[in-house]
Amino acid sequence: MQQFNLDADEKICLATRRYLLTLFAHIFVAFFLIVMPFFLLFPLFSWGRWGVIFFVFSIAVGLLTLLKTLVMWRFNILIITTKRVVKIRQVGFFDRTVSEMLLSRINDVSHRIRGFWSTIFHYGTLHIVAGNGETVLDFEYMQNPGKALKILNGLLQRLPSDDGGAGLL
Repeated sequence: MQQFNLDADEKICLATRRYLLTLFAHIFVAFFLIVMPFFLLFPLFSWGRWGVIFFVFSIAVGLLTLLKTLVMWRFNILIITTKRVVKIRQVGFFDRTVSEMLLSRINDVSHRIRGFWSTIFHYGTLHIVAGNGETVLDFEYMQNPGKALKILNGLLQRLPSDDGGAGLL
């Protein structure tokens, strides 16, 4: 969050990351690649140099997979403030995208929980559309997207509307 600065009168209402449970497959593969060579230690070392290379390579790939998974989880974040919505997306180790949308530009907010596991563990996608209908901000695999939807709708209702009314919704 080093690239995210709040204005003086701005407060964070919600900061959320991808639901950790959705990373189970990535973490399982990394764990398997790290632990599996230890169970095959004697057969691998009996192959000589190639067995040792495979042993070290498997552990290194497992550690890199685990590191990448945790870095992507740590740096992918959705921040809802009293003035804007900011999505920070870490694509690779050296590739980051920061998307920002002012609350006054938001036209539609919805969430979707799709599938068996999403329904059981209550995670899904938050979908935000700007006034032009073309600008879309999606945040996938977030836990309890309905909570973020409620927070955003509450903030949108407090915004002054163009006709002097109470809010947008």
